[in-house]
Amino acid sequence: MKQRDAKTSSQNTPTLPNDFERMVPEYHRQTITYGEHISRYMAALPLVKDKVVLDIACGSGYGTKLLTETAQKVIGVDVAEEAVTYAKAHYSGPKTEYRVGNGTEIPLDTASVDVVITLETIEHIEDYRQFMSEVKRVLRPGGIMILSTPNDLEFAEGNHFHVHEFKFDELKKLVKDYFLHAEDYYQGTWIYAGLFSDTDIKNEWDNHIRTVNTVPLDRDKTLYFFLVCSDEAITQTIPPIGVISEHWSARDIQEKDKLTNDHITNLQWMIDTGKNEIGRIKGERDVAQKELNQIKTSRTYQLAQRLQHTYRKLRGR
Repeated sequence: MKQRDAKTSSQNTPTLPNDFERMVPEYHRQTITYGEHISRYMAALPLVKDKVVLDIACGSGYGTKLLTETAQKVIGVDVAEEAVTYAKAHYSGPKTEYRVGNGTEIPLDTASVDVVITLETIEHIEDYRQFMSEVKRVLRPGGIMILSTPNDLEFAEGNHFHVHEFKFDELKKLVKDYFLHAEDYYQGTWIYAGLFSDTDIKNEWDNHIRTVNTVPLDRDKTLYFFLVCSDEAITQTIPPIGVISEHWSARDIQEKDKLTNDHITNLQWMIDTGKNEIGRIKGERDVAQKELNQIKTSRTYQLAQRLQHTYRKLRGR
């Protein structure tokens, strides 16, 4: 069993803010976010064996370093200088290189890499056709693009980092404008129930285990699309891969549901109390308005108004 340890920062090395979009192991380790991201890189390992690879939008660099397990060399490029600085400090190695650059002007020579890894990138780029053109430019003839992006029909709405999310047919049409071949894979998220030994349940590991899928998904219900694209026929296949992450506790869910229900009950009480208070104030206002109207129609009030009018005329002489 191979253990994969993510590096964490110390006081003497750069850190990255947790913006809830970029995956940084020191924040997201043991979460579903980490599991989703690392499984994509692990799936790509057989396809990058002995290749020169570009990891575009490499972020914190954890995936760039992971790819060097099989790749000849991996170049990580990210638009954020602080991300590149972080990656150099935490995930450097003899087969890694990091550069600052964006997807529409990739800072690499034409036909300089064998594989482009673009995971959760294209949805961030407004001119995504220019991005695709740049990917083709830096790829050597017959090179491979590995692309992952959220499914617009299933992914949570309102992510302000995303400029454009794709439906499957739209994405496939785009890819076919640039590559002759594309093999389709899909990434979903399930609740995973596992039975393990004492040693296995207490340690982190990477191993082949039997998994039974009891909940088949329609293509449009998967959370991410994962495409392998090339101008040459694609002979390699990606076997299924899953990552156990974010422990699910029935007791925790029960307690959180109780807290949520208690909070809802408290809010409802506050709303009802507020409505009652508004009703009371409106009632007092109506009584006061009625009394004021009675005063205005009284003979005493009308006499006072006439006296005031006469007084003003006398003062004006």
